[in-house]
Amino acid sequence: LDRLLQVLHKKQKIVVVAGAGISVSAGIPDFRSSGGLFKSLKDDYKLKGSGRDLFDASVYKDDSSTSSFHDMVSSMSRLTKDAKPTAFHHMLATIAEEGRLLRLYTQNVDGIDTSLPPLATQIPLRKGANGKWPTTVQLHGGLDKMVCSKCHQLSPLDADLFAGPVPPICSHCEAFDNIRTQHEGKRSHGIGRLRPRMVLYSEHNPDDEAIGAVTKDDLRKRPDAVIVVGTTLKVPGVRRIVREMCGVVRDRRGGVTVWINNDPPPVSKDLQDCWDIVVKGKCDEVAKRAAMRKWND
Repeated sequence: LDRLLQVLHKKQKIVVVAGAGISVSAGIPDFRSSGGLFKSLKDDYKLKGSGRDLFDASVYKDDSSTSSFHDMVSSMSRLTKDAKPTAFHHMLATIAEEGRLLRLYTQNVDGIDTSLPPLATQIPLRKGANGKWPTTVQLHGGLDKMVCSKCHQLSPLDADLFAGPVPPICSHCEAFDNIRTQHEGKRSHGIGRLRPRMVLYSEHNPDDEAIGAVTKDDLRKRPDAVIVVGTTLKVPGVRRIVREMCGVVRDRRGGVTVWINNDPPPVSKDLQDCWDIVVKGKCDEVAKRAAMRKWND
């Protein structure tokens, strides 16, 4: 633990890869544990397969699954809007505010992390006006924005719109189409539909290229610590980022790799001998022991 606290307080170029485990104490269920979202969704919606099916692009193939998906999106959106950042979120914000967090790669769609100013992101993922990538990279999008399938207009997600089997229409497209058909006498170009800007299984991530560019940039900067927290590393793309980061960190003098989770790290060839420090327990406990000043004090 002392060695971990040294990492948290002293390292200058920390990369954190975070999963749902960091938001559990904020009241957001994780995905894969016995009390997690996949299990409860399977029961709630009487799904034949796993609750994971409600996070697959195939939800748009039939009315019943689209309806269940919309229901799940609106209830999760309300849940995340009420959620408060945890001790661990605040610790990450402090490290970022001190200029020592090279990057937070988050698998979470709850937006709790990015609600803290030091952990802000850009949607879509791009460099800011300062020419730098944002501190936080959302690997799977988020539940705070919705996007039109046609004009790609982004707007804050309105949970009330997502009810029933029909995706809500885009008001931006609708206004444009009204002008075109009624005032200019032209034919309709169609009106787009809204969906959460969240990446589902079996679909392309619109931020893919940008995520690749950020990762490349970060590897080039040779981070001095990588902390993997609250994730099972089941998603291949995330696993690859972790493997590459760990390789670079362990290649440099004094580099330290850390695993923080209630469960032990995955046993597999690609992640063999990956970890210098393994902490089995709650990440909030780590944050409390680190006892950093609050980022906005």
